[in-house]
Amino acid sequence: MTAKILIVEDESKIADLLRLWLEQASYTCVTATSGLEALQMFYYARPSLVILDIALPQMDGWKVCERIREMSDVPIMMLTAKTDEADKVRGLGMGADDYVTKPFSFPELVARVQALLRRASRPATGELNGKVQIYQQADLWLDTTNHQATLHGKELKLTRTEFKLLAFLVQHAGQLLSHNQILEAVWGPTYRDELDSLRMYIRNLRRKLEEDHGDHHYIETEHGIGYRFVKTS
Repeated sequence: MTAKILIVEDESKIADLLRLWLEQASYTCVTATSGLEALQMFYYARPSLVILDIALPQMDGWKVCERIREMSDVPIMMLTAKTDEADKVRGLGMGADDYVTKPFSFPELVARVQALLRRASRPATGELNGKVQIYQQADLWLDTTNHQATLHGKELKLTRTEFKLLAFLVQHAGQLLSHNQILEAVWGPTYRDELDSLRMYIRNLRRKLEEDHGDHHYIETEHGIGYRFVKTS
C-alpha cells in the first residue's frame, strides 16, 4: 500500500516541488496551505506522515503539531526557516519526529521521509523485533507492545521517537552505546551524523525522567563517545 503524505506549506512553489519529488518516489500526496486546513485534511485523509511548515496562516505549525499529537502518533517532519536551536528543541519536544530547515536538499528530504516511515513501521524494541514486551529498571516499566511507559507508577508522556530511544537505551542498560549505534538503531542509517538531534532528544528524555526525581540520573554521558542507561539491580 502506497504511503500517503500530507504536505502543509503555504508557499505554493515549495509545496509543488515537494509533491513532485515525493510522487516521483511513489508516494501519494495531499496538501494544505493553512493550519486549519491542515487539521481538516489530517482528519479526512488519514496520512502516514505529515510535512509541516511552522509559519502558517490561521494557525501556526506549533499549534497544528500539538493538535495532531493529541489524536495520533503519525510521524511529523517540521519544515521551516527557523534555525535556532531553541526552535528545534521546541519542535522535538512537542512531538515532531524530524526538523528540516530551509533551504534543503529535496533528495535528502525524500530520504528522511523514507527513514521516518521505516521507523514508524518497526517495533520500538529495535533489535528484539518485538519478542520482548516488557522491560523493567527499578520503578521504570516499558511495555513495548502497548507503547506505554510508567515511572514510579505514573505514565510518562513520550513521543514515538522518545519511546524508541528509551526502549533502546533500557534494552542495553549498563552498556556504553556510541552516538552512531543509537542513531542507526533508533533513527536509521540516514541519520548517522545527526548528533545535534540526538543530544536534543536525550535532553528531553532526561527532563521527563528526572523532573520529579532530580536526585536520580538515569542516562549517563560519555563525552565524545555516547550514552549509557544506568543499570539497577
